[in-house]
Amino acid sequence: MTDGRSTPAWNGRRAARALDEVKRKGRARGEPCCICKQPIDYDLPSTDPDGCSVQHVKSRALFPHLTWDPANWSPAHLSCNKAEGKTATVSIGNTSRQW
Repeated sequence: MTDGRSTPAWNGRRAARALDEVKRKGRARGEPCCICKQPIDYDLPSTDPDGCSVQHVKSRALFPHLTWDPANWSPAHLSCNKAEGKTATVSIGNTSRQW
């Protein structure tokens, strides 16, 4: 159900400002990637696969009204963000012993 308003697309200056905010807060807090939990080099350009991008904690597809809510943003590597939801991560478990 919608309230008759549309959600602006994730692009342009507004998205760039959101990325700047996520990078600023992530750098200050030393936050790792919210997907892989590995450190992010906040000095890399955002176009670098290991650079910071904005991950929407609750997906834009399911929660479009939260797209522009800063509480729904978290830092993620660009490569992790692009792969999120597109790859299966199935574990076969631990082996009983190593040879």
